[in-house]
Amino acid sequence: MMKRLVATAALATLVASPTFAQSYQYNPNEGPYIGAGLGHSETDFDIGGYYRDRGYPNTNTDDSDTGYKLFVGYQFNPNFAIEAGYVDFGEFTANENGGSAKAKLSVDGFSAALVGKLPIQNGFSIFGKLGMIAWDADLNESDNTGSSSYGEDGSDPLFGIGAEYEVERILMRAEFERYDISEDGDDFEIDLISASIGYRF
Repeated sequence: MMKRLVATAALATLVASPTFAQSYQYNPNEGPYIGAGLGHSETDFDIGGYYRDRGYPNTNTDDSDTGYKLFVGYQFNPNFAIEAGYVDFGEFTANENGGSAKAKLSVDGFSAALVGKLPIQNGFSIFGKLGMIAWDADLNESDNTGSSSYGEDGSDPLFGIGAEYEVERILMRAEFERYDISEDGDDFEIDLISASIGYRF
């Protein structure tokens, strides 16, 4: 909970900073921007293996879902920007084949990243990002004896690569991001492939 409050405060500070509020003439090479994205999320966490080890040998799993994100950033020059955002990876599930046992894992978080850009031409650029995510995970389980819920959180690294096209202040992105999650000695990854649209002020 504390990590979420800190991340929220950091995002609010970024949005409300004097740099964002100051009056200036539009420059495509610098300034604030906002955006939203939708895409395909997938994890390599073996939730099915976890339940097979617990005595449910016939378990069907779905390790992918639709994810979305919101982001805000500031570009200082053609090659460097900072971003903060919120990402929801959706839900990953396991269900006992022919039985009542089921589990649902949901993960979301707040992120902050440095972005390096390489302009190509005519509004096209490629970029890479490196940062951290303050994540929160919730696991809900149920079977014929009842249900239970567990929660975990932490902070771990992220990186991403992508391409961007800007025209008339409108940003369009295609992006791959990887989030390296570590929890109680277990390491797993969540990948997000997304398309985003944004606006530069």
